[in-house]
Amino acid sequence: MNRTFMQPVSSFIFYLSSFILHPSSLILVFSLFALAPLTAPGYFTFAHDARHSVYFLQMFDATLRDGAWYPRWAADMVFGYGYPLWLILAPLPFFVGEAFHLLGFDFVSAVKIVDGLAIFFSALTMYLFAARVLGRNAGLVAAIAYVYVPYHLVDLYVRAAQAELVAFVFPPLIFWAFYELMTTRRAHYIPIAALAYAGLILSHISMAVIFTPVVGLYIVFLLFTARPPTADRRRLIADCLLPPALSILLALGIAAIFLLPILFEQKFLTSDPLISGFFNYRKHFLNAQQLFSPFWGYGYAGENGADQFSLQLGLIPTLLAIVALFALPRTRGAMRAHIALFALIVGAIVLAMLPVSAPLWEPFASVIAFVQFPWRLLIVAAFALAFLSGAALYAFADDARDRAPALAIGLILIAASYAYTQPQHTDAEFNARTLMEFQVKDGELLGDTIWMTGARPQGSPLVEQYLDGEKLHKARALDDGATVETMRSGGNSIVLRVDASASARVLIYARYFPGWTATIDRQRIEIEPYDEQGLILARIPAGSHVVTLRFEDTLVRQIGAAISLLSLLLTFSFLLFTCSPAPLLAKSQRFVIIGAEIRR
Repeated sequence: MNRTFMQPVSSFIFYLSSFILHPSSLILVFSLFALAPLTAPGYFTFAHDARHSVYFLQMFDATLRDGAWYPRWAADMVFGYGYPLWLILAPLPFFVGEAFHLLGFDFVSAVKIVDGLAIFFSALTMYLFAARVLGRNAGLVAAIAYVYVPYHLVDLYVRAAQAELVAFVFPPLIFWAFYELMTTRRAHYIPIAALAYAGLILSHISMAVIFTPVVGLYIVFLLFTARPPTADRRRLIADCLLPPALSILLALGIAAIFLLPILFEQKFLTSDPLISGFFNYRKHFLNAQQLFSPFWGYGYAGENGADQFSLQLGLIPTLLAIVALFALPRTRGAMRAHIALFALIVGAIVLAMLPVSAPLWEPFASVIAFVQFPWRLLIVAAFALAFLSGAALYAFADDARDRAPALAIGLILIAASYAYTQPQHTDAEFNARTLMEFQVKDGELLGDTIWMTGARPQGSPLVEQYLDGEKLHKARALDDGATVETMRSGGNSIVLRVDASASARVLIYARYFPGWTATIDRQRIEIEPYDEQGLILARIPAGSHVVTLRFEDTLVRQIGAAISLLSLLLTFSFLLFTCSPAPLLAKSQRFVIIGAEIRR
């Protein structure tokens, strides 16, 4: 055979096999069983939050197209009165979904793509972290376990909780970044850790609240297990404490565009419907048997353990976690310490979801209340169990470099959860009419402000217009001698023509909230809340006028945006400046970061 011919062929075969056997390719192949249902026609419309995800993206798109570069107002909520949804809802999943919609995908397809990417990238980030601590094959097992742990599949096909699903991506990434930062002392991991933590905050605020104590615990753990052997307190602070602190500060700065309005403007929203009644977290602790029951349902959360869907830990991940503890004698150093830590996390999380821990929640009730369901802690358990599943490989393989045991465990994990990768597909139709039907029939997509003094509305003058597909009439005159025509209504603005023989009051069918402005012929006029629904009232002088209302950024939102922009610039500049692989402890090289001297 001609050697000239065989050489490129053998090279091609080598590179092809390397690609096929590369961990990212294997992770994708193993994830296909979970992702395949996303490619089927239709949509799992009756999953818990499935319709919310599509309608929210639909409103996000309308607001963005109406000139809001960072949407906050959802114009079609509350029977067309609107609600500042993205004041309290983290924006990252919607920006990603909108990017795919702008590429030409319909809203349902865009939501499915975001879901699929969230699953795949969560597996990749888990591999990145677990492989760094446990080795590549153990990392592969951990990545597969993370995809198929039951609560992850619940979030995908039962709850369809897209924001929470996206949040799965970031805990392993955060842990990996802080692990690298604390063990290598390389400065470029400071901005990477900041971006990872900011990603979690901007994906799901409740998940950030849940995971922040766990991240803090891990940083403390690394301070004791990865700090340099020195008694010099100044050097210890500079090398071990300041880098993670700086990462967290940068992350909070990046997320300021979202966090500052929550801190200063959430007081204008009525929170009781979100944390009381059915949503009171005290009603949603789990019974111990739920954690191990193989039951799989598509119903909703009940009270006091009467849930109609699965909230299990997963039999195989739990068994593998136990096996990992028996594998401790085969491990040493950082690996052994990590296995012990993650086993401790699983135990603490399981305890925290049971009624016996209820008194421990009470001192933090004002914050914890917004988590709503203690079983949301299953996301932490899923992360820890997936890591321990990877660690269990050391009980089965004398040589952790042998990939066969890892692939076998991966297949077992898939087989154990394959029955859970079956969504309830239905025909789906999403438009303005079905959005309003969803609100009227199911009482969803509602929200209240402090200017609403009466009962929550059961409808509005706009409902029939939505249902009949008519042009929306977003305002009416309250005084005789005046007429109002709606020239245009968008996701973020309303334009009216008002003809009045004398000064007249005009009621706009939009909820009053800080940020709404009104202008007449480009001159700002005052607006105020009116009636028991807290709608916008404008006083229009006599004559024929074009009145433009826009939902704009308040000073707090502008400051938050400025801080985020500055923090992003600092973060990426820091990343470029420190991209050299030189460790922080390299001799004779120093640089100053926020006044702290950190050895490079």
